[in-house]
Formats: sequence, C-alpha cells, structure tokens
Amino acid sequence: MHMHKWASHRTAHGPCSARCHPRRLVVTARVVISKRVSEPGPMESKVTFANPSTRNKLVGILNDAKSDGVVILCHGYCGSKEGFVYPQLAKALALKKISSLRFDFSGNGESEGAFEFGNYYQEVSDLRAAVEYVRTTLRRKVAAVVGHSKGGNVVLLYAAQYDDVPLVVNVAGRFRMREGIRERFGEELLARVEKLGQVQMTARTDTGATITWLLTKQSVEERRALDMEAAARRISLSEVLTVHGTADTTIPPADAELFSRCIRQHVLYLVEGADHNFRQAAHADQLVRKVVEYIIQMS
Repeated sequence: MHMHKWASHRTAHGPCSARCHPRRLVVTARVVISKRVSEPGPMESKVTFANPSTRNKLVGILNDAKSDGVVILCHGYCGSKEGFVYPQLAKALALKKISSLRFDFSGNGESEGAFEFGNYYQEVSDLRAAVEYVRTTLRRKVAAVVGHSKGGNVVLLYAAQYDDVPLVVNVAGRFRMREGIRERFGEELLARVEKLGQVQMTARTDTGATITWLLTKQSVEERRALDMEAAARRISLSEVLTVHGTADTTIPPADAELFSRCIRQHVLYLVEGADHNFRQAAHADQLVRKVVEYIIQMS
C-alpha cells in the first residue's frame, strides 16, 4: 500500500462558517441489503504494546495483510476492539490487502488501567502509542486512523495535536461536547457528582461485560471543556472523512455538518436511516464499504 500524497492537497483554511470549502463534499447514501461479514480472518493475531506515558499495557488485534500501511481502529465509550463493526471492517480491509490494528484503550477490554468517562487526551496518548508501535515495532506506515463515537473525537484530537497521519475517519463523533451528558446521566446524578466529587457507576460494554467505575467531577468538567471546533480547525495536513447516520439519536447528524464546516480537507458521508451504532446489517455494510473505498481511493 502506497502512502497517500497528503501534503499536495492542502487548501486555504478559513473560519468555521457555512460557506463552501474547496475540499468539502457531502454525500447522502441509501443502503443496499447485503450479507454481513463478521468472522475474524485467519491472519489475525493478538499483540500488546505499552503506553510509555501511563505504562499501561494495551492489547490489540493485528490483522496482517502484509501491506506497507496499517489502518488503526479506535473504539468508543464502553467499547472494545471486538465491538462495533470493527471485526467486519478489519476483514473487509484484509480482503483488499490492507492490514489493520484494532486495540482496547486503557481501562477497556483487555488493556490495563481504570475505565473513565473523560480521559480523552489519555486515549490520544494511547493512540499515539499504537501509532508508534506500527512505525517502530512493525516498521510499517500508518495509512489511516478510524474512530467511532468517542473514538471519533480521539482520532480528530490526535490529528489536531500531531497531524502526521494522512487519513482520518470520524464515525459519529461529537462536535458539541457540552451536549449529551445530562441525557446520559440525568440531573439528579450529576448533582450528586457535583456535591460528592465522584459517584460509583456500573455500565455494560459492547461485548456484554458489566464494569464498575467512578464518574468524577473532573471527568465531567473535562468533557464539557473540550473545544472540538478549535481542534478541527487545527487539522492542517490530514484528509478527514466523517460518516454519520441520519437517524442517530445519541449524537445528532448536525454535529457531522459542523465538522464539515470546520475541517480544511473534509468529506461528509451520511448513511440514510442509520443509528449511532449502525446496528442494522445493511447500515453496517454501507459504512464498511465507504471506509474501505475511501482509504483505497485516497491512498
């Protein structure tokens, strides 16, 4: 897989406004029913690498198609490397001879550390460790980073900080970070967090496991303080694809449009009728096809 000639596609950067950008494209897609691929491929192997900042051991699955470039897949809140459409996407990429690495963030899945509601920049640090693992241990290039929901925010924050990966795919990430907290936890619980500083919580992960964790005042404040507009406007070299379902009630598709207005080199792709997790097989297939197509076309 050849590296994307990303530096040659730079365009003039303007403020986050409604006017058209030279590289801005919006596509709305209707799905076509097809068979969903979900079984892991024979080239998959478990790998571990450390985040040098936290010393947490992170666990991932490498689907090695022997390509020069590797696509890194980042899960969302209460997610894991085995959740969302990532096993399906990894297999679809492998069928096109593209390697992928999907891993558990700190405190999630099999990785070390404590689960947290906030910790966006710790997850950026985990992603940095994954990027360095690909570059130094595997001696490959990072072709793209893909993130879903909270993971979508993480890949965008990574691009804003490092801007050293040619392709970034944001699937249903949140733009307005102060939104969604009250809807998830309720006013009464948030009032307890404000008063006590932390409240013990339980949650079910996307693999069905139940975890116990602490919702802290600090993590809520961190989430509210995140300025995704400022981060989006700092992305200079990376090309960004945002995919969002039009029936997403967790994070409204209007957030995807706001990213489209702020990111210099951006394509917005809307999947008609898809929810936040692309639960219907046809919607998942549409998402996977678009991501694979985008990575191949832009590489």
